[in-house]
Amino acid sequence: MTGNGSPGVSFAAATEEPGLRVLDPVDNHQYQLDTPAPVEPVPTSGDRFAYPVDTATAVRTSAVRLPTATNVYVRSPDGALVASVEHLEQATLDAARYTLELLTPIKCYLQVESGVSIEADFAETRIDFGDDTDVLVGARSRRTRPATTVTTTADPADLLATVSTFGAALGTTMPERSYPSLRGHPPAVELGDELDTCGLAPVATDVWLELPETTEAALVAAPLAYYLGAEVRVADEPRIVTDGASYPLDGPGGFERTVERTLKTLFFMDCLTRYDGAYGHGRRLDEREAVKGQLDVDFEALYHADHADRVQEYLSVPYRVIEPHLPRWKVAATARPTATSIETLPFLVNDLALVRTPRSPSEESDEAASEQAAAVSSFLSGGGSTRASPGEFTRGPRTDSFTRSSSPGGGGTAASAGTDDLSFVSPEPADTLEQVWVGDGIPFGASEAVLTAYRNRIGREAGDGEIDITVVCNDAAMDEETDVEAVYGQRDRLPFDVELRYDLSTDELAQLLAQDHDFLHYIGHAEPDGLVCQDGKLDCAGLDETGVDTFFLNACRSYQQARGLIDAGAIVGVGSHTDVTNAGAVELGRTMARLLEHGYPFRAALDVARDHHPIGEQYIVVGDGSLAVVQSNAGTALLCDLTVSNEADLELTIHGFPTPAHGIGTEFMPLLDQAENTYYLSSGEIDSYRLSTTDVTDFFSYQPLPVRLDGELVWSDTLDVEEL
Repeated sequence: MTGNGSPGVSFAAATEEPGLRVLDPVDNHQYQLDTPAPVEPVPTSGDRFAYPVDTATAVRTSAVRLPTATNVYVRSPDGALVASVEHLEQATLDAARYTLELLTPIKCYLQVESGVSIEADFAETRIDFGDDTDVLVGARSRRTRPATTVTTTADPADLLATVSTFGAALGTTMPERSYPSLRGHPPAVELGDELDTCGLAPVATDVWLELPETTEAALVAAPLAYYLGAEVRVADEPRIVTDGASYPLDGPGGFERTVERTLKTLFFMDCLTRYDGAYGHGRRLDEREAVKGQLDVDFEALYHADHADRVQEYLSVPYRVIEPHLPRWKVAATARPTATSIETLPFLVNDLALVRTPRSPSEESDEAASEQAAAVSSFLSGGGSTRASPGEFTRGPRTDSFTRSSSPGGGGTAASAGTDDLSFVSPEPADTLEQVWVGDGIPFGASEAVLTAYRNRIGREAGDGEIDITVVCNDAAMDEETDVEAVYGQRDRLPFDVELRYDLSTDELAQLLAQDHDFLHYIGHAEPDGLVCQDGKLDCAGLDETGVDTFFLNACRSYQQARGLIDAGAIVGVGSHTDVTNAGAVELGRTMARLLEHGYPFRAALDVARDHHPIGEQYIVVGDGSLAVVQSNAGTALLCDLTVSNEADLELTIHGFPTPAHGIGTEFMPLLDQAENTYYLSSGEIDSYRLSTTDVTDFFSYQPLPVRLDGELVWSDTLDVEEL
């Protein structure tokens, strides 16, 4: 089946080496399927695939070689999984009709009727059909970038029309849209003098939203309109309208919370229902098993129902029944109803964020306002948790003082020079893995989403595949933290280039920042107006441009410098608002290095790190915090809790964090005998298991994992499980 409203992927015969080139103009990606001899692609219909594809072609070849180590899943015509081949695995299948799903940067499928032999090593994957065979190739863009840009005015009616275009990026309106790879990026939005929707239209015609003509309504309902693929129409009362029925969106919890509950219900029910499609044969989803006895639902009939009928059935499900089993939502965004929020909205929607607007002072209780003011005040004063001990120093300007303040004689507050002119805000807490803030003010307890950073990401050209990491130490007294160089690049199967630089001058640092680097880990002193070098300060706000994509400025009061790097072209980074002690910064730096190196996105990495390092409250993610430096081995970033039970066994609880390539809706199967053939939705707490020490040791042998043990964050490769 072909995708609805999907931007096209194209095919071309390779010119330098025999093979088929797959081109994705949306993400500016290309991938080559190598063949023993030149091939001539012949365009054909994608309807022969059971999976959404943007386009398809036919070639004749005896083999296909994938120039990277790539997972391959082989399915029979009814969708049943016949074989899976991952790194260092192989499989040989008798002649039959197969569909091969390739986990390549551009989603690819091969359909053949022949014998198949597959072998994967560290460098490549080889697929052999024996003799020359007709191979149907389908491809689908992962659509991580907007395909086009919609122009709108700030008029609320135009904003509602703009939100109507978002669903055009969906790969399908079937339950499989709950898979992140089938949710394309909404179009970018720019403010202009008149509305221009570029001819984009929602993919669903039998379901629409009716909303009040306000900016707030457009912001809050945008993720729901996108996920439904629905048109938005102006009305006095907010509601979903399907064929012959309507559902109010202003329930007892108010408009925002009702929209959130509705989105979670539709998404979760899709996750359960999709198991009656091509991806569910022979597999068991834990969440579906947990609720199916409590729901009067025929999932098979529901899967094959019309879109409107399926939505109606979903919305009749009691929320109280499914609520305990919902995956923990990835991110909540608090967005001021401003022009910046309007232009940032597509990137929030792409993350399927819960979008909220700040409550006005008149809507807040005196108690809530007082609590938020106290939280910000405690944060700015250091909260009593990160004060320098005798003999300790901070990472602010070099002085002879060992106090937190950079001023002579010390001083007791972290809100020293450079923070007085910053306006802090405290967004309302949300039960999500991550929180972001959009608009004026610097958030406490959330990341700062910056429109420039998102635009930098979609404007950045694809790299060469090698991960360039540079560690800069600009003060010999902080040399202890340079051991993070050994942390980066530990994963043998990823091409890392790690470089350590010491004591750079302003000119040398400026030159380094002008060069292309995937990640910069800066260790040293900082002031609000510059990073401290041997011969002075370099103000990142004065840079014309930077080639640094991501960064961690582990220094005092480096927030303004972090914003300077974002404005100069970076995508995401971490800075600090206040003075930070060196000992605390070293420990936080080491933790962040390992989490980032194991595929954690920036927001999730800092959230986990700050839970175990009080100094983490002084740091903030700035930019597109959903980005990760490298991919996670497991697809999903994992965190484990480990406790010793009364029976001397161990209790292992696994938590998952969505990543750019495996967003919310991804499935995960732990490599444990107790979880054999059982999949879970991978966001939040996955499950707990009572295990022997041998079972835990075997599980930890697959990859190093962060582990919470007795209130401390440790790493599985440093644990002697037998000694617990």
